[in-house]
Amino acid sequence: EGNSTTTNLQQGLCKSWGHFIGTAGTPAFDDSFNKSSLTDDGGSGVFTTAFTNNMANADYVELPVSSFFSGLWSNAEMTTSDCKIFTSNASGTNVDRDITATATIGDLA
Repeated sequence: EGNSTTTNLQQGLCKSWGHFIGTAGTPAFDDSFNKSSLTDDGGSGVFTTAFTNNMANADYVELPVSSFFSGLWSNAEMTTSDCKIFTSNASGTNVDRDITATATIGDLA
């Protein structure tokens, strides 16, 4: 990227990440970077993570993972300020998972 940019603006670097226990009564990040909040959206396995510093557009990549191979995916309705993620079982039913993590790759605003 050259000498004139700061590390957090370089292409190809993770712009945010978060780790949480999805089965907790009120899930909260155990640790995170550029994530301002985590919301349990009321149903099993549905969470919204908000960014501290917004993304430039909604064309970023969200990479959620969980403690169990479970068909985990991120919602195509991502916005510049947040992203909804889902955890599911092998049959596609949304369920809360113990360890859940997510990372974001894209351009910051």
